[in-house]
Amino acid sequence: MIRGRCPTCAKKFEIESIDKLPSFPFCSDRCRLVDLGRWIDGTYAVPDDVTTPTPAPNPSEDEADD
Repeated sequence: MIRGRCPTCAKKFEIESIDKLPSFPFCSDRCRLVDLGRWIDGTYAVPDDVTTPTPAPNPSEDEADD
């Protein structure tokens, strides 16, 4: 027995197997599409912790100062 809660609407469900709920882990196709729409429009996003490296100084510029 698989028990869960839809990540979109929080409705609880209990199924015998994943085959019984084709939209798993969502309770319905509607909730699955709502979730997809949130990713597409940017409501959901994976945080970007990557910092852009600062470019190294160009050695030819250092020589020009001498």
